[in-house]
Amino acid sequence: MSNNIQKQAKDLLEKLVSSVEGLVDDITALEVNTMVVEQITGAKFNAWQAYQEIYSINDKDYFDVKKIPNPKNLTEAEKAQAQELRDRYTSLFSQLEREYFYILLEQSTENSEDPRITQYQERLKYKVEHKSNIIEDDPIYIKLAQPILPAPTPVADKEDNKKLQQRWQEIENLLNNGRFIRTLRKMAELKAALDGGEITSVDIDIIYAQTVMQLDGDIISRYHKKLFELAEGDRDLILKIHNEGIVAGEKQWRGTLYFLIGIVQSIAKLSRNESL
Repeated sequence: MSNNIQKQAKDLLEKLVSSVEGLVDDITALEVNTMVVEQITGAKFNAWQAYQEIYSINDKDYFDVKKIPNPKNLTEAEKAQAQELRDRYTSLFSQLEREYFYILLEQSTENSEDPRITQYQERLKYKVEHKSNIIEDDPIYIKLAQPILPAPTPVADKEDNKKLQQRWQEIENLLNNGRFIRTLRKMAELKAALDGGEITSVDIDIIYAQTVMQLDGDIISRYHKKLFELAEGDRDLILKIHNEGIVAGEKQWRGTLYFLIGIVQSIAKLSRNESL
């Protein structure tokens, strides 16, 4: 085998190993959630569009534009539900930003720590120290609350064109990061579920049933107590749909695992052949 062919085979093997690592991260557990929503979107996942939509949740006028109820304008009985709905939306942005924080940590070194890491850590420290007494117009908090995620539509002065290009490159690299994309896809799915409800009211869509299967064999099932308050026919239908989803999901999950095992065996075989 020539050196060129050996190099190509080695590069292919490295890419295959990298792909397998991504698969392992993505299929450690099967999770099936069942909920009833007002509407279902058929839109396919688009990383760029999903990033823009999740990022926009951090806009100060996001909830007003979406006409999501403001707790301040509601009765005491409705305030908690309205706040929970808003918190569910803001948590999507927070989880995506946290994933980005972990990526920055991995990329940083002792001699060149990214200032965004420091900002994020200081923000967490500020929230712990002030807990429920956070003053949103506090200049210190305003500065710390600035998102560390790169804006999906970065702008800069003409003389700062180089910095602008760097920002666009950073976003492109981020959307090519397998770990970040997995989190982004999950947040996009959760947002679609939230958007599927009647967001202009305080009613919150409920996950009636959730089942998680771990690789080590653990199976965890959770059922919302309101499921058992439904009419018998509705309750049985939801449970039937959920159980059918588990069976279908498990079948596909096991198929993926067997496929993964086959890839690992192939990699091992290629490695042995290469060493001969």
